Amino acid sequence: MVASPFSLLRDPGFLRVWGIGLIGNTMRWLELLAIGIFVFETTGSALLVAVMTIARQLPLALFGVFIGPMAERTNRKHLMIFGFTVMTASTATMGLLANLGVIEIWQIAICVFISGSSWALDYPVRRTLIGEFAGPDRLGTGISLDAATNNITRMIGPFAGGVTYGLVGLQGAFLVSGLAHFTCVLIAISLSLDHTKVRSSVEPYLTMLKQGLNIVRTSPELIGVYLVTIILNVFGFPYAAMVPVLGRARYDVEPALVGLLSAAEGAGAFVGALIIAFVARPAWFKRLYLYGAASFMCLIFGLSFAANYWFAISILLFAGLGMAGFGAMQSTLVLLLAPVEARSRLMGLLSVCIGCSPIGLLNLGLLADWVGAPLALTLISSTGLLLLAATVYFIPAIRR
Repeated sequence: MVASPFSLLRDPGFLRVWGIGLIGNTMRWLELLAIGIFVFETTGSALLVAVMTIARQLPLALFGVFIGPMAERTNRKHLMIFGFTVMTASTATMGLLANLGVIEIWQIAICVFISGSSWALDYPVRRTLIGEFAGPDRLGTGISLDAATNNITRMIGPFAGGVTYGLVGLQGAFLVSGLAHFTCVLIAISLSLDHTKVRSSVEPYLTMLKQGLNIVRTSPELIGVYLVTIILNVFGFPYAAMVPVLGRARYDVEPALVGLLSAAEGAGAFVGALIIAFVARPAWFKRLYLYGAASFMCLIFGLSFAANYWFAISILLFAGLGMAGFGAMQSTLVLLLAPVEARSRLMGLLSVCIGCSPIGLLNLGLLADWVGAPLALTLISSTGLLLLAATVYFIPAIRR
């Protein structure tokens, strides 16, 4: 029997950690959309739009492997408070510069990198806490509910970013985001971690890291999960950086409709993840992960040929359904396959895999400036499909 998501939302600890994710992720996508439109309108460069997303994602690859062991030696509540305090300060700085009319592209890139460094805490800290508050019997349901929430933020955030940018400009978007991040600080302060076990013994950092890598090396399932995650983050998800380019240059629509286009995939993913949260059984987890990844990649490939705005929205809605299976099961499988004492380490490694997306973003940005965004998407997504097929062939454990 699958646990009801409503039982989890009655748990004060789970509710707070879930709420922080809801607010924080909404602002993350709001900022990315508003910054993407501003950068493209200011410079006309698809590459620079991609660079802004690279600056947000790169810290996951740089710091995720370090944060995992740190989270096992530190009170996770303090890490969350610190992370959202930094994001509040970074966003407030961008808002002030924008309001004064002196903001530069390089300043945005630096502040986005700083905020991204704080977001590197999400998987080894906040998402791990989601699993711990849910407990082993409700783990799949808890992670699926959090994934559904994350997906709805990818629907609400970009649309709100487009509307906010259209009404009050870049400074207005940063003002909203700064206030929301400060709210997350207050929620984190009120959090009680009675269910969280902070490591009582302090092991050398390199020993903890080596142990985590040894766990992965001896588990074909974990290797498969990490490889599929890398493939989608390098060859699939970078498409999102091209949404402002497609919206303004290919479909010639207003900022609010660019936000709607960016929100479409999140809407489909929200519906799919919500269904998974209510009905998914543990026996389905690997197939949901793999089939979700494959269908998402196929539909991003299809997006590259979509010449009509509304057809593109339809494609992204269905791509979101595939994303739901991949996104919900990604963390679930790692938390289920990891020993309890090594969860933060392996979630930190997952962050590194997710942080590989700057490789794809840079390639996509360069290709888009060279051959145009549609053809660049075709080349990147088709490569991802071939690599995904090879992974399934050589690591059959991932599909069983």
